[in-house]
Amino acid sequence: MNDPSAVRPSPRQLAWQRQELTAFVHFGPNTFSDLEWGTGLEDPAIFAPTALDCSQWVSTLVSAGFKSVILTAKHHDGFCLWPSKYLDHTVSAAYGRDVVAELSAACQEGGLGFGVYLSPADLHQEKAPGGYYGNGSPAVESLIGEFTYVVDDYNRFYLQQLHELLTSYGPIAEVWLDGANPTSSAQTYAYDAWFDLIRRLAPDATIAIGGPDVRWVGNEDGFARETEWSVVPFLNGSMVAAQEASDVAGPELMAKADELRWYPAEVDVSIRPGWFYHASEDAAVKPLPELLDIYRKSVGRNAVLLLNIPPDRRGLFADPDVAALNAFGAAVREYYGTDLVLPTTINVLDLREDIESGQQVESFAVDALVEGSWREIARGTTIGHRRLLPLSEPLTVSDVRFRLLSTRGEAAVTLSVHYDPTIG
Repeated sequence: MNDPSAVRPSPRQLAWQRQELTAFVHFGPNTFSDLEWGTGLEDPAIFAPTALDCSQWVSTLVSAGFKSVILTAKHHDGFCLWPSKYLDHTVSAAYGRDVVAELSAACQEGGLGFGVYLSPADLHQEKAPGGYYGNGSPAVESLIGEFTYVVDDYNRFYLQQLHELLTSYGPIAEVWLDGANPTSSAQTYAYDAWFDLIRRLAPDATIAIGGPDVRWVGNEDGFARETEWSVVPFLNGSMVAAQEASDVAGPELMAKADELRWYPAEVDVSIRPGWFYHASEDAAVKPLPELLDIYRKSVGRNAVLLLNIPPDRRGLFADPDVAALNAFGAAVREYYGTDLVLPTTINVLDLREDIESGQQVESFAVDALVEGSWREIARGTTIGHRRLLPLSEPLTVSDVRFRLLSTRGEAAVTLSVHYDPTIG
């Protein structure tokens, strides 16, 4: 097994981690049917935004500090937000506008990274006459662009759609492969072929959740583990622990591994109770203290925050969501954007490892000079890209110092301090 202190992120993983904030956009027939999971047999005419403006999404996200956005180009219902030539169940059937193209263009103009969510599960291909999902077809040589893969009908269809998205919609920053599956048919996914095509057509894109670059944190509640390792043990090509486990890289798990990989966590959570827009949830948008708590427990626990903001039936971010994002962005800049000058009152410690040289810190302590005496004010385990550690109470301090208690290898750590008045 490789040495954990020697495991490093790839350039694409490093760039991804440094973004810290990515937006998720769930948009499709469910927006208009008031469902979370569709049936796959919706009339395409149900998708009818009255005032679609992807530039409004992008300007709101950029103002709030987000660095990229991922669109549900195809959710589990199988409806495509671009005019795919491989089926009729798309925006071209009635709506007539290419949402993927419009968002891609808005992202390029606004300086926001653009990613796509392409659901492996596909209820339309399972239920519609002649659908490919789970049809028991044999694997045969299939030409996808200039590349050949041996795949069955559905995997050929999926590769064809990947090819469309990766070649027609500008640079792709992230490809998101949801593991959820509402279908009842048995369908094997040709992951190796999918990953190969993505690497060939979008070599800088991270492949997330079902992919080799980024793992799901294991919940949709907005928090990473207090001990969150990016160096993760694998056995026979799979993680030793389940992604939902409370521990994915502890000593007992490491002892079972035959390989260690850099496999950082992404925290997906919605700004509303649901993933798609529901007017009944307009009063349930997460308030600022909750959003900042999520920020501390995701970005501040060595993960990237993937925050979902669903457009409404107009095709716009709704007013409550925009207000929440504006407040969130302003608060992150004000409370966490600069290192406070000492002496001052603080209630959050901000530690960062140089992860370009790996993740090394196993445990640490921080001391503060309070009323002329040094005292320990916090202890923690992992740091990784960033660790935001709230104190049990605000303290007025004259100085702070970092103590490394246990490490896998040489670590370069920076420490800054903040005050967040929303912490109760």
